Amino acid sequence: MKVTFPRLGSMHIFCKAIAETAGIPYILPPETSRKTLTLGVLHSNECICLPFKIILGNFIEALQMGADTIVMVGSGPPCRLGLYDLVQKVILEDMGLHYRWLTIPPRFSWKALWKNHEETKDLRKELSARNVLFFPYGLWMGWKKMMACEALERLAMKVRPMELKKGETQKRLKKALSLVDEAKTQKTVEEAIQNGKTLLQEMEQDRSRIPFRVAIVGELYTVMDPHINRGVEQKLGELGVEVTRTSWFSTHILRSLRKNKADRASERVRFFEASKAYLGYDVGAECNISIGEAILRAQEGYDGIVHLMPFACMPETTASGILTKVGRDRDIPILTLILDEQEIEGRIQTLLEAFVEMLEWKRKAA
Repeated sequence: MKVTFPRLGSMHIFCKAIAETAGIPYILPPETSRKTLTLGVLHSNECICLPFKIILGNFIEALQMGADTIVMVGSGPPCRLGLYDLVQKVILEDMGLHYRWLTIPPRFSWKALWKNHEETKDLRKELSARNVLFFPYGLWMGWKKMMACEALERLAMKVRPMELKKGETQKRLKKALSLVDEAKTQKTVEEAIQNGKTLLQEMEQDRSRIPFRVAIVGELYTVMDPHINRGVEQKLGELGVEVTRTSWFSTHILRSLRKNKADRASERVRFFEASKAYLGYDVGAECNISIGEAILRAQEGYDGIVHLMPFACMPETTASGILTKVGRDRDIPILTLILDEQEIEGRIQTLLEAFVEMLEWKRKAA
């Protein structure tokens, strides 16, 4: 058995930690590249969304490297993520690739657990006593590493607008995340967090700058993965913007486990309630949350909103039209970026530069 999983954002560090700690053989897909996307595009319908194509490309590369078991997250309607497993299975089988598939349900229920029980019958036969014994500890180590990565990414959002040498924050963040990835024990994970924070905080900065505050909203994979969004978070930071986002792997895991009675839940509930000013029902996926967050960020004095969505994403297409009205009603600039497989980095950079210039004009006119 050789397990593989999507390479999205820093989620692979979480998955690696579980597999390594439990002693489960795994194959990490190569870092997402143009080749990854080309493979996904070649074997997908042109109208399917960008995350589907990149995840499919991840799986094709991993299976070609020798992986034989795919672990994938699920979702509910109307987001097509919930159907990824059905469609991708057909594509991979048509390509002649051999694998086993395990779907992690978006909500844990008896029905979902029974489905997992059936899917893992053959897999369980290949697990040793050590794998089973250390799996809970692997989950704990993975969680520790995930929270460490997210803490470092949040810190990078704050210091990036202050950097004197363009690109230095990203270079140091990459190093900090690699320290977390390489840590093997609780003690070394904690040391990696501290060393990573020191790396970022000791960077040469111009603390006299007053950065713009911009919230990134939209489809969760597009928001969380820099390969899908073409590094929007980094680009904005290097243009003098302090970015905020509420889509993190940890928050979505807690929601799946229904362990979200703390601030994360109340924040999402607040966004959903705020969206009722424009929507009378739950559209699904992140649509209502994108709209509600834009409304509340405007009330909190944010300078702007960047809305990210994959081409042909149904819930975010609905959100996009409403956000135009939210921007007018709440007097807050909102930029929607529609992402697909085309080489659009130059266009995105130009749009973001124009967006930040608009924020500067608005600040001067205030």
